[in-house]
Amino acid sequence: MHFFLNLFVLTLIWVPSSAEKYRPLLMIHGVNSDYTDMNQLIQWVSEDFPEMLTVSLDLFNDFYSVVSLEEQVPKFISLVKNYTDQYGSVNLLGYSQGGIVSRGVIEMGDNPLINNFISLSAPGLGQFGIPFLNTTEFLDPGLAEEVYHFCYTEFGQKVSICNYWHDPKQVERYLNASVYLPFINNEIKHVNSERYKSNFLNLSRVVLIGGPDDRVIQPWQSAQYSFWDSKLEVIPMKELNYYKEDLFGLRTLDEQGKLTFCTQSGIHHTSWPRTKSVYDKCIKPHIV
Repeated sequence: MHFFLNLFVLTLIWVPSSAEKYRPLLMIHGVNSDYTDMNQLIQWVSEDFPEMLTVSLDLFNDFYSVVSLEEQVPKFISLVKNYTDQYGSVNLLGYSQGGIVSRGVIEMGDNPLINNFISLSAPGLGQFGIPFLNTTEFLDPGLAEEVYHFCYTEFGQKVSICNYWHDPKQVERYLNASVYLPFINNEIKHVNSERYKSNFLNLSRVVLIGGPDDRVIQPWQSAQYSFWDSKLEVIPMKELNYYKEDLFGLRTLDEQGKLTFCTQSGIHHTSWPRTKSVYDKCIKPHIV
């Protein structure tokens, strides 16, 4: 009798092993880099959670990172599915361009096993600015305003950066020519609009990480789903039609308390995955 009583008590207090407790963390790197760009984050996660599977997805590295997102996203969807088929629910982190790729994986992939989405300094509402071409390392208006001549063409849309080039002074051309960003934003109604939104709403949490000293994401607030108007004045997220009309589910997640902002100053774009305070404050709390 005592044996069965003890067995019953043990059953009540049994705690799953660490391997079963922690979801795998999958990461997608940015443009002009490769999967090893996330090695420092992997090291920190491994030190804090030795039993957590942490993987930087080994696809579209270096030169191949500029391949059209129409080609990249399906392959990332397939690779993420391989992990969810094997391990169940996962958390997904996308850095820089990887955050835009991750949006596609979430919205197009029909994978209910993606739990939290961590967007690490990604141009969430697009990019409009050329960094490193002047002494301030900030937007060069003259050059930026010419990019649409290339990006908003059939050939330009074969380049990943052009898939999220968002010229606020060329809105009609952006909507007519872009094959990716307007669709995952549901700015253009299409046959998959409701499916994309439903998949985004399936997330448990969205974490938007960015900061004013990024110097690459233009405007930096795009990382937190605000963007410029035609006068290059930043319009707050809640005043944009994406949010007000809840085009892809952002407002709903916010109203449900599932939207988290993490803003860090003094961090250049290339330093986000290598800065311990970013990991500690912005990433670590959302992967367990």
